[in-house]
Amino acid sequence: MDVSGLIVIPLAAMITACWVVAAAFLSKNGPGFRTPFLLSFGLGVLFMEPWRMAAWQELGMFAVMLVMLALWAAAGCIIGGIPALLIVALVRKLRQRFGRQ
Repeated sequence: MDVSGLIVIPLAAMITACWVVAAAFLSKNGPGFRTPFLLSFGLGVLFMEPWRMAAWQELGMFAVMLVMLALWAAAGCIIGGIPALLIVALVRKLRQRFGRQ
C-alpha cells in the first residue's frame, strides 16, 4: 500500500494556504489553485520515486497511482484553501471597516 497520500495531503494544504495568503497580500487579483496543485502534485511524484521502476507492471501501477495522487493533491488544496480564504476575507473585511475611515 502506498502511503504517499499521507504526505501529500498536508503538504498540499500548507502550500495552498501559504499561496492564498501571499497572493492576497501581494496582488489585487484573487489567488488561483493551479500553481499550488501542480507544485503539490510534482512533489508527490518525486516522493513516489518513478526513476526506480524496473518492470512494466510497476509502470502500470505508477500510472494508477498518479490518478490517486491527483485526488490527494486536490483534497489537500481544498483542505488548505478554505480556511486560508476565510482568513483573507475576514482580514479584508476588518481592514475595510476599521482601517480606512
